[in-house]
Amino acid sequence: MSSSPIAVRQRSRLKRARAWPFLIPVVAWVLIMFGYPIYQTIRIAFSYVNSTNFTAGAWKFAGFQNFRLLPDLQGWRLMLRNTGVFLVGSIVPQFIIGGLLAVTLRESSRLRRLARSLVLLPWLFPPVATATVFLWMFESPQGVFDSVFKSLGLVHADPYFLQTSNDALIIVILVNIWIGIPFNFLVIQSGLQAIPPNLHEAAIVDGAGWWKELTRITIPLLRETVLTVLMLGIMGTMNVFAFVWILTQGGPANATMLPGPLAYSEAFVDFQYGQGAAIIVVVVVVLMCVAGAFLLLTRSKTARKSQVGAAPVAANPQGAYV
Repeated sequence: MSSSPIAVRQRSRLKRARAWPFLIPVVAWVLIMFGYPIYQTIRIAFSYVNSTNFTAGAWKFAGFQNFRLLPDLQGWRLMLRNTGVFLVGSIVPQFIIGGLLAVTLRESSRLRRLARSLVLLPWLFPPVATATVFLWMFESPQGVFDSVFKSLGLVHADPYFLQTSNDALIIVILVNIWIGIPFNFLVIQSGLQAIPPNLHEAAIVDGAGWWKELTRITIPLLRETVLTVLMLGIMGTMNVFAFVWILTQGGPANATMLPGPLAYSEAFVDFQYGQGAAIIVVVVVVLMCVAGAFLLLTRSKTARKSQVGAAPVAANPQGAYV
């Protein structure tokens, strides 16, 4: 004897009610570890908070005053320029190198499995360890590259890579590229594995070379994967802090100043906590805009695909379209 719809709905409601208590620890964890810090950051960003009243807690409301003071901060304009250069200089090479490695190591073999493991090595090291290694490599006058350049006669004086504005920014970009290649490789490789193999086999049978196969099949089918990689790459690149602070602390002369180091410097060096929190809020708003643009792009493409797929069905309601 089948149950009535009312009884089925009641049982489903009872199951959902029994599940809620199991979610309480997770919700509490999220609220404590994420919700409270976010609330305090926003509160500090809209308050007058400095070293004299930080521990008091009863901060005076400042409105948007901290945000209005940001363009007058020392290093703000250089930070904006550096962020643009850092984004383009990091994300484009990360994507190209990671994509080429994913395409090259797509087939399975013992050598390629070993190569895939080596590609993931940068993810095994914490950012602090990575920054320490690069600091040892580029530090003058005891660094590895300092000694190599001198032994080859390329320089006669200490090059001081990390103390020269352009060199320091290039080194910071190189470190971020090295850290970000594994992520691009993994995401693009997962997208490649989702492409049906028969499409590549058909292209080979039709006499398509590797370039046509790449541009006519692989890249068009990886559009959503590419958007995902770019969005997450922008988010990760704008949030870098640890290795930049260890290598240069935003210097020399703010040549490597980025949002993270600038916010840290304002809050914990100059003790202008309100302005430091305001920088973080601005970064979060920018990243939310990037995420929103990504969602709009993916939804619009999904809607177009559904419309294209629904058109033949509408034209052939009896299922005559095959």
